[in-house]
Amino acid sequence: MTTITQPQPRTKTMPHAVAAFLVPLLSGTAYLLFLPWDLRNRPASPGVIDETTPVTATGVVGLTVVLLLLAAYLGRTGHPALAVPLVAAPPAALLLASFVTHPEQDAAAWPVAWVFFSALLAGGALVAAKMGARWRR
Repeated sequence: MTTITQPQPRTKTMPHAVAAFLVPLLSGTAYLLFLPWDLRNRPASPGVIDETTPVTATGVVGLTVVLLLLAAYLGRTGHPALAVPLVAAPPAALLLASFVTHPEQDAAAWPVAWVFFSALLAGGALVAAKMGARWRR
């Protein structure tokens, strides 16, 4: 006696090739939109020793939301392992390019800052993708 199983409903997702192209494009674009290219600190006004950064809390929150949504989408589609190379790598590469292209280095701390923020991006993307995979079930 054979049993007939009902077909599982398919979720509507983008084809893999489209997602593999669009997700890194969107994460890199979000970085460029929300964070300024030149991340060096600047004096608040001429002659003042206090420095200010062009990075705003709104920009950081906006970038974080976009990257978490993209990573959760990849997790939901069944590809949580791709969140790090497709979501976290483009902003990390753009951050490295921003640090390296400064004509003079502010301090020797930029490599440490890059490693820290890249690890933060990768860890956040992986956690969001795992949470997205849980929502899939």
